[in-house]
Amino acid sequence: MFERVIDWIDERTHIKNILRENFVEYKVPKGLTFPYVFGVLSLVTMFFQFVSGILLSMYYEPSIHEAFDSINFLIMKKVNFGWFFRHVHAAGANFFMALIYLHMATAIYYNAYKRPRELTWIVGCIIYLLMITTALTGYILPWGQLSYWGGVVTPEIPGSIPWGIGEIIATWMKGGYRLGDLALGRLFAFHAILLPMLLTIMVIIHLILIRRIGVTDPSGFERKKEEKIPFHPYVSLKELGVIMWFLALFTYFVFFKMDKFLPKENFEPADFMKTPSHIAPEWYLLPFFQVFRSIPDKFLGFIAFNLIILLLFLLPFLDFSAVKSARNRPAFLVMYIILIISFTALTILGTLDPTPINAKLGLFFTITLFAFFISLPIISIVECKRMNLEREECKTKEF
Repeated sequence: MFERVIDWIDERTHIKNILRENFVEYKVPKGLTFPYVFGVLSLVTMFFQFVSGILLSMYYEPSIHEAFDSINFLIMKKVNFGWFFRHVHAAGANFFMALIYLHMATAIYYNAYKRPRELTWIVGCIIYLLMITTALTGYILPWGQLSYWGGVVTPEIPGSIPWGIGEIIATWMKGGYRLGDLALGRLFAFHAILLPMLLTIMVIIHLILIRRIGVTDPSGFERKKEEKIPFHPYVSLKELGVIMWFLALFTYFVFFKMDKFLPKENFEPADFMKTPSHIAPEWYLLPFFQVFRSIPDKFLGFIAFNLIILLLFLLPFLDFSAVKSARNRPAFLVMYIILIISFTALTILGTLDPTPINAKLGLFFTITLFAFFISLPIISIVECKRMNLEREECKTKEF
């Protein structure tokens, strides 16, 4: 009976052909390394976020008088398994961002942003921006002490823009001169409706581009189709095994280590009369936060961390060398290590008090972070000259 139903569906949708084309006939390089699984794990975590987010939105009240209780009393204590879905959503947000950072680091290491995958990289950067915005809006929704003051501090960053423009933007973000129902309603609409829709569209486009162009070979050389292997079963079963281990780790944190993702300060209701001693964003925003506060001039700090995001988008055009993968590029590998160290150091400094020493260290690692992007055209020119190729020829050369 079940087979007859499947055959009936297949006659009308050709689902078997679609699955065969996208899994069995889809070829990938032989030497895929473990970091390539971060993209799949990100997709799995995104699914968790959508499901848990839909369930939480059914009981959440976007009101400054009801938001805190709707989460900490109604969802956590009254709704069956409400605590579980909140834990999944909170832990999932942190795992999601960690996986995306690892996925981006892998793509940079293997130069997955180079021709013909420039558009794939740019769409990935758009996904990253949408995720940061989604995480930031979601952080404010619980309306605890950290959430509220995080919402107060965030508009101050674009508020540093001179000529009255920053003040207009900050006032719009807060929905007035102080956070209230209007801002909370907007944030909930963005977090639960608009941003997930945009994120879904961009992820679909990202996957289509990957499917059409193919996965980057970790060796740095473009292989012919006959030199590749079918995605299923050679890669899909390995990824399934990694997903099972990931789920074990994820559920461990959901059940036993939620204090890492739900700080106790945020279980206090929002109080605009009581300012916390140290206000800092979530860990995945700390590098940008540290860049902003390390530069004495706030407007320059605002420009600096936005410039970092812009340079990420421009990465395919800054690095125009025909050579791919850090395995084959010693100078690039050195700068890549500097990038990772700088980003990690800025994250750590973002958790510390804003002392003069920490500010100087933050400024130093901000400079080394920018040094990575500045070095790419220089490295590309040197590598092109080594191969006796002109710049335009070097851009289009494929191995």
